Amino acid sequence: MTTEHADAQRQIARYRSLVQVIAALSRHVRTEELLLTMHHEVQALFASPITLLARRTPEGGWAVQTLEGDVIAEQWLGPRRDGLLERVVTDRVRLENDLPAYLDREGLTVVRVHYRPDLPHTMSWMGVPLRAGGETLGVLSVQSYDLDAFTPEDLEFLELLGVQLGIVMENAALHEQLEREANTDPLTGLFNRRQFALRGEAAGHAAGEWTLAVMDVQKFKRINDELGHAAGDVVLRGIGEALLDLTATRGEAFRLGGDEFALLLPCTPERAAALLRAGLDGLAGRALPASPFVNVGLAARRAGEPLTEWVRRADRHMYAAKRTRAHLIVSPEDGA
Repeated sequence: MTTEHADAQRQIARYRSLVQVIAALSRHVRTEELLLTMHHEVQALFASPITLLARRTPEGGWAVQTLEGDVIAEQWLGPRRDGLLERVVTDRVRLENDLPAYLDREGLTVVRVHYRPDLPHTMSWMGVPLRAGGETLGVLSVQSYDLDAFTPEDLEFLELLGVQLGIVMENAALHEQLEREANTDPLTGLFNRRQFALRGEAAGHAAGEWTLAVMDVQKFKRINDELGHAAGDVVLRGIGEALLDLTATRGEAFRLGGDEFALLLPCTPERAAALLRAGLDGLAGRALPASPFVNVGLAARRAGEPLTEWVRRADRHMYAAKRTRAHLIVSPEDGA
């Protein structure tokens, strides 16, 4: 076999590997899974110990994720006037096989995302921009501890991969956006009624104690009538933010429609009542056009009970709270 033929066979095999990598990436519709697969596939494709993906943030900085050895590390880097990532985006650098010499010559400094004293420094470096729809999404970099580790052919393959990865990332982001829109309320960012039905059924069969809280705003129509619907929307968003804060570590919050909300909390009604009192009291400290009085009814889960009956019991307690302006009602059957 001639040298030329051997080179052609090697390139064909490498193109096949590239196609397989792109196919593996295209199967993922969630960004987190996509990026993890990307790191492992790219390391294998280039026999490289380090891969880096830097994504642009709205503030102009970078959300950086690396895989070095078997360790995934993440770090946020603030905006910089000049650096390797900025130079990749502006087409000023792509491949450097003696990175320390290049940095010294150019007067640049770099940040190691995952520093371990037992690992050597990067000596060879490649980076390509990731673009889709005319927008720069980020930078993909492959790095080595050895000098002269990469060839122009390596860079060509990385650029081809970068083009496809940009498209796959855009598709994953679009899928996630559509999923969010299908499952969340656009005004408050809470889960919507569809998700409440799914997650409520799941909570009905989950281990441990669960409490359902349903709530609405006392005389919310008056807020809309007297201050306008825009003000009413601000009030609803404020309530949504308070409920998101309340469920930041445990539980889930939902907007069922209009001024109706619900919570699924993995605790007893007594504990849920304490959490809700603290969370709703915090509404007074928010800059809202009106101070909403929220009526709440709580109901503990009962084994084998359908979700509709669980909701009916919580609703009954909420309407009792509304009649008495008690703010929050827990019936004797569900707790003190």
